[in-house]
Amino acid sequence: MFRVEVCLSDVDALVQTVETMRGWLRDQRFSPLTFGYSLLSARVLFRIDFDSEPQADAFAKKFAGAIVL
Repeated sequence: MFRVEVCLSDVDALVQTVETMRGWLRDQRFSPLTFGYSLLSARVLFRIDFDSEPQADAFAKKFAGAIVL
């Protein structure tokens, strides 16, 4: 499993960001194992798990995230 974490500093952009991420995943025909987020004070931390490293890498690059171990 390859986990990508993306930090969003604009909590007000949460809904738009989720829609953008979901749309991109759909367009790429990627099916993550999990898609979740946590509200942390004034930011949002997304955690998306993939079973494919190339998919995780593409998502991380697109949304300025990082693959975490």
